[in-house]
Amino acid sequence: MKTDLVLSPFGAEGHQMIAAAEAADADGWDGVWTYDHFSALVATGIGPRGWSRDPFVALGAIAARTQRLRLGVLVANIANRHPAQLASALNTLQALAPGRVVCGIGAGAGPGTQFAAEANAIGRTTLPVTARRALLVEYVAALRSIWRDEDADGVTIRTHGLTGVVDGAAQPPIVIGAGTDATIRLAAEHADGVNLVGGAGPRLAEQVALARTHAAAPGSERDSDSESQRAQEDRGRGFEVSVHAPFEVDHPGGGDLAPLLAAGVDRRTLWVTAPYPVDAIRRVGAWLTAD
Repeated sequence: MKTDLVLSPFGAEGHQMIAAAEAADADGWDGVWTYDHFSALVATGIGPRGWSRDPFVALGAIAARTQRLRLGVLVANIANRHPAQLASALNTLQALAPGRVVCGIGAGAGPGTQFAAEANAIGRTTLPVTARRALLVEYVAALRSIWRDEDADGVTIRTHGLTGVVDGAAQPPIVIGAGTDATIRLAAEHADGVNLVGGAGPRLAEQVALARTHAAAPGSERDSDSESQRAQEDRGRGFEVSVHAPFEVDHPGGGDLAPLLAAGVDRRTLWVTAPYPVDAIRRVGAWLTAD
């Protein structure tokens, strides 16, 4: 099983994020992610309040100081960026870390949720869940089209004559963050992987099985039309199931692997808040290598 480190950006200093990533890069860990927030308004229960950090600026600095870790945003909020802007940011990161970038995206906050505070503060309206899921599907299709220098032709997201956004590098794998069965199915049908936000909960094995079944099913939505067929060709990879869980500093492996292995999880993404426990990151990295 792969193990990634997720650096919460709330209250973090840039040099702390770099130091934590360098410790992970030195041994054992497989990737580093950070969240996509421009404010600490949503940080209640997640980490210290105060401020957030731009994910792509932070990852660019980390890319320049690491050699092997895969890098990504877990997850980019589709309400914050047009897919052309996300494509440009991802491709720029690819120029700094060739072959190491992954595209994590999510449907954004729902009305009345903790994470809606950020959108509300700048006068944006959050959409109900059905509309957000429909937009997420359209966003993935638009991102793939833009990457191919083709027009996006969705209901909400449309481009005309937009070219030269990316430099010809292969599109990074797309991972969708999911907390419900409906979004898990969506990820399996349209993306290259899913990140399950519930950790090793009682339904983990059921959710993993759901993702596997829909990713492999013939006649799934991604296979039903020419755009979906091309998306599948773009994938060229197996479908990956990862789980988002807290980094347990006192556990030798950063957390219990047994329930994740039993459920058939491919990767775990362990989140940690600033100031980051660099010594523990190094210790767990050494344990992962020894294991």
